[in-house]
Amino acid sequence: MKLYTPDHGLAERLIAAAVPSVTLRSAIPGGMTGLRYMRELAKIRLRALLHRRVAPHWLHLLNSHPAFSEYVRHCPRFLYKVFRPYNSHALTPDQRLEAIRAHYLFMFRRGLGQTVARASQGPVVLAEATGKSGRPYQVQLRTVDRFDREGELVLQLAQGDKIVYTVAFTVAPRDGLPALSIGCVQGGKTDDAREAIRLATRDLHGVRPKQLMVMLVRQLGHEYGCERLLMVSNRNRVIYKAIRNGRVLADYDQLWEELGAARRADGDYEMPCAPLTPPDMESIPSKKRSEARKRHELVLALAEGVCVRLRARQSLLTATTLAASL
Repeated sequence: MKLYTPDHGLAERLIAAAVPSVTLRSAIPGGMTGLRYMRELAKIRLRALLHRRVAPHWLHLLNSHPAFSEYVRHCPRFLYKVFRPYNSHALTPDQRLEAIRAHYLFMFRRGLGQTVARASQGPVVLAEATGKSGRPYQVQLRTVDRFDREGELVLQLAQGDKIVYTVAFTVAPRDGLPALSIGCVQGGKTDDAREAIRLATRDLHGVRPKQLMVMLVRQLGHEYGCERLLMVSNRNRVIYKAIRNGRVLADYDQLWEELGAARRADGDYEMPCAPLTPPDMESIPSKKRSEARKRHELVLALAEGVCVRLRARQSLLTATTLAASL
């Protein structure tokens, strides 16, 4: 079942005829049998037992919209989301469930369900730019099966078939206020990842890829009416055990502080979701002003492309219907 067919009555018909199709067994990859099957079934049942208060509500959510059936079918581990740390260790199981529910309500209400469904199958190009060298760059959207513990949406800066940098985030209120929460920002996994980042920085008029990805998400948060951009701290990262064991070296705290974010009481960081502003040319040496102007124009063009492709559209379903189902 694909939700991005051109049949504009499909979503309504699917919801009208929907029956519960996502169960705990849905967490087991297809084709798995014997002892492996029983082990995976025991694992998900134990997780549900340990989270018995949220498990029924989680399954209800997953059966409330046909999109979730496709997500779980494509990525069975999607079912584990509320049963383990998600986005930030500062979130309790109840808060995880509410964040995911609020995120998808936001997406479906704005008619972005088809875009999310396409991105669950492969990269969706949101924006493109050409570097100084003539090399093409893309900002791509991925969902569900990439960085699924860190967020629901993933933006990736790609040069050709190489991923230069990635940011994962969720659009959901925090502390009762509209917010966009970043759970991960990291470079590529290839052997030459550092060189790719260095070349991209030079090619993109000096903007660092990790800074670029945060700027794009912050602009998107402003587009969506979010008041705050929340960023996970080193201590609250969901892969903290890997950090403690020395397998992850990225220092998020330093990056957030460089960007001017303030530390929260729960250990994470936050800053306002504000639109991009042009650089103060008077404070920039004259010989560097041209490069600064080109850098701003490039970031602005990429941000506009991302926001246009993810801009709220009139939903095929009424907001009232979705609110009731989710």
